[in-house]
Amino acid sequence: ICRRSRAVRLGCRSQIPLPGGALAPLAPASSAFLDADLQSRDDLLTAVISDDPNFLRQLAATTRFGRLVHVASCNSTQDLAAADPDRSAAVYWADHQTAGRGRQQRVWDDEPGTDIAATFRCSVVAPSPIALAVGVPLCVLQAAEPLVGRKLRLKWPNDVFCDGRKLAGVLIDGDGNGNYSIGIGINLNRTRFPRELEAIATSLALVCGRTFHRAALLLDLAQRLETMLQALARGELGALSEQFRDRLGLLG
Repeated sequence: ICRRSRAVRLGCRSQIPLPGGALAPLAPASSAFLDADLQSRDDLLTAVISDDPNFLRQLAATTRFGRLVHVASCNSTQDLAAADPDRSAAVYWADHQTAGRGRQQRVWDDEPGTDIAATFRCSVVAPSPIALAVGVPLCVLQAAEPLVGRKLRLKWPNDVFCDGRKLAGVLIDGDGNGNYSIGIGINLNRTRFPRELEAIATSLALVCGRTFHRAALLLDLAQRLETMLQALARGELGALSEQFRDRLGLLG
């Protein structure tokens, strides 16, 4: 969830506290570091999916995203993607962002090991400059809605709302040459927020009263993005625009 910031913070300046008082290393670091502590906790459901060959096979077989870069902590997944010299399509996933970015220099707040903070980097063929702004929030909504069991709403241009509270957000960066970094943040298993966000934010765990497997939702989201991107490549923006307008409940 986003908080306003006077400037986008750069660089990692914090570490993830682990049970027993230990600290995770400064990012980027392999999520395997957290396996014995943070990621073994049943309440967080944070399996080290970067080492799960079945997950990677499904990701590569059903989407264009042939690589997964999963780190324990970084400043933001958008920056992680931008710094990667390998320009192939990939998913960048962090268990925690120390300076997660939202729109208009807002800071995206997450809780370590509980939420989804990911960037999907790929080249895109689209019939209109606004195509991704329409299609990506719809993918997030459609991935979360079956878990909630009722209709969710979109707030222009990129937020997903449940019961009047923000559940997820999208940030899209492009290089002007058809290459995009699609940043997605979803409040998944967290059950607490900073005081200034308590009245305006929610999570799937709070809404549904249970926790969810992050890897399953991440894979579903990647597959929905793939379907949407293929539709855009065929010039099928009209149907997506109709669905977007149907779910657009707020302007902001």
